[in-house]
Amino acid sequence: MTFYLIPEITLGVVVLLGAYAYAVSPWNPDRPGRVDPWRISLFVIGAAIVFAALHPPIDTLSAEFFSIHMIQHLMVTFMAPPLLLLGIPAWMVTPLLRRPMVRVAFRWLTRPLIAGLAGVAVFWGWHLPTLYEGALNDRILHDAAHVTMVGSALLMWWPVVSRVPAAPAAGVPIQMFYLFLLTLPSGLLSSLFVFASEPIYPAYLLAADPGGLSALEDQRIGGLIMKLGGTALLWTVITVKFFRWVSETPGERELLGRAPRGG
Repeated sequence: MTFYLIPEITLGVVVLLGAYAYAVSPWNPDRPGRVDPWRISLFVIGAAIVFAALHPPIDTLSAEFFSIHMIQHLMVTFMAPPLLLLGIPAWMVTPLLRRPMVRVAFRWLTRPLIAGLAGVAVFWGWHLPTLYEGALNDRILHDAAHVTMVGSALLMWWPVVSRVPAAPAAGVPIQMFYLFLLTLPSGLLSSLFVFASEPIYPAYLLAADPGGLSALEDQRIGGLIMKLGGTALLWTVITVKFFRWVSETPGERELLGRAPRGG
């Protein structure tokens, strides 16, 4: 499968990395100090995942194979967003939240309940047959799907990875429970794909497969990728959070376990 650049995606990623590079560079007069290399690396990796997911061969194959499309969706919702957020220093976000109304609105949007519902609603919404098929056949709708998926996923991951004092993460126990709850809707959606008796999306019936994989078999593989891949990632984060939390002293654990905000 031939690789080629998609102009709007390439431009978006280049602008994103360029703005980030300037913000963390010594030429930025507002930079309070040196940014840790590991943080920069995570941001670059996150941007690279988005770039790879939205370009051929992955993007092209996703129009032919439902299973590849699910890999693409996992990349832009479960892999790239937390890396991008971990790569952004708190001082880069704080000036955007100086206005009280903006700060209050953003704190509300990033509450676990709201952020989780937003992420799940957008992910489920774009898997409705009408919208899904429309995104396969229309480039603008296709790009809109991925932009909204990434944006809602950034909100969804915010309560887990934020280090911004004006909009902090939830307490660690709430984070773990929140991540567990996120496994449920993705598990339900994946089950629909795995146990369906016929292909849900007619577009894949028209795709030629030299390997002889039927559309229904491809759909079931895609459902398993969503189920096993998404669940494995979320449970990995839960496990890491748990062992880090229990390794703290009782006083530190009480402080970490106290949610800085409700919801």
